[in-house]
Amino acid sequence: MSEELFTLLDVPIQNVTMDQALEQISSCTYPHEGPACELHFVNAHCINVSANDEVYRRILQSSEAVYADGSGIRKAGRIMGVQIADNVNGTDMFPLLCRRMQDEQKRIYLLGAAPGTAEKVRDWVGQEIGPGVIAGVHDGFFKETELDAVLADIQHSGADLLLVALGVPRQELWIRSVRDRLPVAAAMGVGGLFDFYSGNIPRAPRWLRAIGFEWVWRLIQEPRRMWKRYLIGNLVFLRRVHTAQRKGSPS
Repeated sequence: MSEELFTLLDVPIQNVTMDQALEQISSCTYPHEGPACELHFVNAHCINVSANDEVYRRILQSSEAVYADGSGIRKAGRIMGVQIADNVNGTDMFPLLCRRMQDEQKRIYLLGAAPGTAEKVRDWVGQEIGPGVIAGVHDGFFKETELDAVLADIQHSGADLLLVALGVPRQELWIRSVRDRLPVAAAMGVGGLFDFYSGNIPRAPRWLRAIGFEWVWRLIQEPRRMWKRYLIGNLVFLRRVHTAQRKGSPS
């Protein structure tokens, strides 16, 4: 069974290909009335967080689109009898999205990560995609008293799309809290994306990603930070999915 939208543990997820996701995001970046569109990715860890955080879960439920990221979601789909169309993760999407925005003469603002990281991502985009795609950058270590200045900088940049790398669920909570004030057409939470394209953390080889074992590479790279998320979190996630299926949940 293949569905354009399926629900996993009360979180509605777009079951689309990468190309279809890029088309959806592009349509959201055109000027429109009302608050910025919210677009997010979820993997097994995100679903675990949403199970214990009602505010975060409600944000995902009411966002314009949530995309299936990672092998954990694919495994959940098999358990549910849903064929997941694609691994729509932000890291693979980023260069494709930058090229799409360049072709459409739109611009991206990068917000988040440690000081200096977003600047490195901007430099990577300038070298690999072309100048002008990144409208502006700001690290994620700003105080509440600096919020107005950050929003003013985003507005001054003329960006159409805001990528926020503050980690889950902080980035989603932040986007929702300022959604009505965001001077962009759309905003996306992108987790650790900036660390990969800045060169701070090397990404897994393509062959390892292709077989769904990128999480093993991440565990090797950051064992102290990631062991609980992957070694325990993945088991908790699969148990939740199996339990929901046994109970005949609509998920």
